[in-house]
Amino acid sequence: MPVRNGPAPCAPRALLAIAVSLSGWLTAGAAAAQAPPRDAQAEAALNEAMGTDYLETRFDQAERKLRAAIDACGESGCSPAVKARLFVALGSVLAQGRKELGDARDAFADALRIDPSARLDPGLATPEVSFAFEQARAATGASASAAAGARLQMTPPPEQRVRTPVPLYVEVPADLLPSVKQVTVWYLPPGEDEYRPLVMKKLRGQGFGINVPCSALEKEGTLRYHVAAVDEDGAILASAGARDAPLATEIKARPAAAPPHWPGYAPPATCAAPEEERPRQCLDDRQCNGGLACVGGSCVARSASEAPSGAAPDVRRNWVSLTFSPDVALLSGRDVCTVASQTSDNFVCLRGDGTRYDGTPTPGVADDVNLGFALATLRVAIAYDRLLLDNLTVGGRVGFAAGGTSGGGASFLPLHLEARAQYFLAARPFERIGARPFVLAAAGVAQVDAEVDVEVLEDAAACGASADITTPCTKPGRSGRIEARQQTLAATRQAGQGFASVGVGVAYAPLDAVSLNLALRAGLTFPAVNAVLSPEVGLSLGF
Repeated sequence: MPVRNGPAPCAPRALLAIAVSLSGWLTAGAAAAQAPPRDAQAEAALNEAMGTDYLETRFDQAERKLRAAIDACGESGCSPAVKARLFVALGSVLAQGRKELGDARDAFADALRIDPSARLDPGLATPEVSFAFEQARAATGASASAAAGARLQMTPPPEQRVRTPVPLYVEVPADLLPSVKQVTVWYLPPGEDEYRPLVMKKLRGQGFGINVPCSALEKEGTLRYHVAAVDEDGAILASAGARDAPLATEIKARPAAAPPHWPGYAPPATCAAPEEERPRQCLDDRQCNGGLACVGGSCVARSASEAPSGAAPDVRRNWVSLTFSPDVALLSGRDVCTVASQTSDNFVCLRGDGTRYDGTPTPGVADDVNLGFALATLRVAIAYDRLLLDNLTVGGRVGFAAGGTSGGGASFLPLHLEARAQYFLAARPFERIGARPFVLAAAGVAQVDAEVDVEVLEDAAACGASADITTPCTKPGRSGRIEARQQTLAATRQAGQGFASVGVGVAYAPLDAVSLNLALRAGLTFPAVNAVLSPEVGLSLGF
């Protein structure tokens, strides 16, 4: 939520601060009788400008009176301390009242050249005034806090989505923490030319955080900002970035980086319409809408039955895909083309003319498949997946397979049916474009046919040949066909028709509604058991 920062001149806190500062000026005026001739007039002008005009937000009049008093002092008409206070007051009016930080810096620089010990009045040390005063200190070389050059520890978020708060987080050096009164960030929204201040809130340990609100992030562009920690006197103790060299976060419609967040807190949610805003990141209940409470850094419903959904409202929940997958089977076997093996081990052996082999191979001679991988069936399927949680999809696939064996009386099931669940490893991956790694589990109906070439030597006794392997067969086999003594058969291992598999993959989304998918599945078929690897490529469209 937006945070009100910096004391406005008409605020009650500012009234007290101005009253305190006026008491100092009035006390100083009591000694005017012993001061240089124009000190009394200068003090009177100072009191009127700051005690009346500044308090009543008549900044133009306050500036005119202060400049007139400075001109009346001339080179030596006023003491250095009084003239320096005039310049400090003028700088405060320019910085806080007129927002002219460059001119304010010049006024403060004049004050420090006249009186190097000049300081801000604590009641006027707003973030803008302190910033301009520290710039003047740097420009004049005037002594400042010993820690003024310290750096705040800050890692700027590289990207954030449009209309999503930018969570900024800094850590103050431990030795400075006791002296820090306030940590302020000045931010420049995309397309604007005036910095806005936000006072950061104390988190844990040395950390301070604040969200740049949605209202400043309505369009794409660069969010620029710088941060400073100040003490009781408004002196800058440490900083991150600078007005002329700000830090930056790119505001995009489709960021590729992970959503930024404070350490130990949830990322802020994209803002909905104002009446529906439900920020997820918070420090206390006041930053949550009605009916919500701040629990563990997130805004949640006070009643568990009203707890908001964990997924962002603008993600694509339905995905339709077209996939292509070749099967690679791991197989082996001994005496694979015997009648017994073709009956019980789900092998099919075909001769060169496509007919089923039913001869009698010589036992122990060739007719084996050594353990290895073989290209099997090819699959094309249409898939539908539904995003149920932030990173879990459940769906199904239906398609057909090609490359199976159906000759020689064998049968092949060309249908592919699959149920699948995919768990994405990144947090809320569908809220951004880019890579989305995942793991998967699947089961369904499919047949995997893997074909290899097998050499067989017909048994001499069974086919009526002599022991010499060059002699031909003379007796017909079971089908009445005389087999060639030596021949190469196409042996196909038919596995399935059920399967179960697990796998890993990555989906790359160049657009929020388009995804290119690569995966590798490893599984087993049953009841005819075979190990299968299945690389997969696909294109998905979300809606």
